[in-house]
Amino acid sequence: MRWENLFVSGVAAWLPPLAAAEDAVSDGLLAPERGKLRGIVSVTVASDSEEDAPPRMAVRAAREALGRGNTDPGDVALVLHSSLWFQGVDMWPAASYIAHEAVGRQVPAFGLAQRCNGGMGAIELAASYLGAGIGDGHAALLTTGDRFAGPRVDRWNSVDVTMYGDGAAALVLSTRDGFARVLSTATGVDNSLEILARGDEPFVPHPVEPSSAVDLGARTVRGAELAALPDLTHRYIDLLVAAKTRALEDAGTSIDGIAHAVIPVSRRGTGHELHHLLGLPDERTSWAYGRTTGHVGAGDQFAGLAHLTENALVSPGDRVLLFGGGAGYTCTAAVVEILRMPGH
Repeated sequence: MRWENLFVSGVAAWLPPLAAAEDAVSDGLLAPERGKLRGIVSVTVASDSEEDAPPRMAVRAAREALGRGNTDPGDVALVLHSSLWFQGVDMWPAASYIAHEAVGRQVPAFGLAQRCNGGMGAIELAASYLGAGIGDGHAALLTTGDRFAGPRVDRWNSVDVTMYGDGAAALVLSTRDGFARVLSTATGVDNSLEILARGDEPFVPHPVEPSSAVDLGARTVRGAELAALPDLTHRYIDLLVAAKTRALEDAGTSIDGIAHAVIPVSRRGTGHELHHLLGLPDERTSWAYGRTTGHVGAGDQFAGLAHLTENALVSPGDRVLLFGGGAGYTCTAAVVEILRMPGH
């Protein structure tokens, strides 16, 4: 989808202190060979206090993003909050709390749970909402937030391809102005791949007591066995390539015209990584930054874009590819063009 008059007015992340992977190895939490294979040198780790509950971290990121974009809370027509994990209270709408604390009482707020692609998917959903003229405001606030606390989640080992970092991120879309223009978005979907996140887990009447950490890697292996799809790898690759290709075509650019790509913090360790699939050298992706934070749930792309702008790693005229994917399986790509440096 090509967008007209859609901008990023502000972006920010709130991340807690770093915990070094080598310390996790020393403490017996991480096998040395796994740490070396994944290449992640540290992850962000929040405290167990109420102040570091995911929705509260999201409110901090939201206020910062709104302030950076000089966006009046009264101009926000929609709040979308994405998360992977427990938000601090059972059966409770975290999005409404974030909207109330960061924007106000009357703004529609909805939670998204499309795993790691929630934040990226929210861009396309919010763009459609704003483009339809729903509500009185010209802006949408998109937030993410997670705290991967044990014992149910083992941040170092629960998933094969990455390690989890805590934190929150926020991005503000506007139909009026911003430091970057959203040129296009595209989402690829293959719902047959949801079994890779489910495995052979039974449908139970209530959450499982946390006797041990969930093993998402084992679920993936079992799910692949049950699916028995001869073209499983191709299904996954095809939807990633399709999202990338459509986003680039709708933006009127090629991968050679992309100055930087912000990608999920993930490494397979096989020698063929996501940047190869995208057709970019590793140094033109966000990997160097992401390997210091770990995989911050649905917020990798917002946090990565904030890092680029805060550190002047992009310039006016640069085009940036934001690329995300999440279990289900969905993949969303967006091309944004930097118009000016934030604050100028």
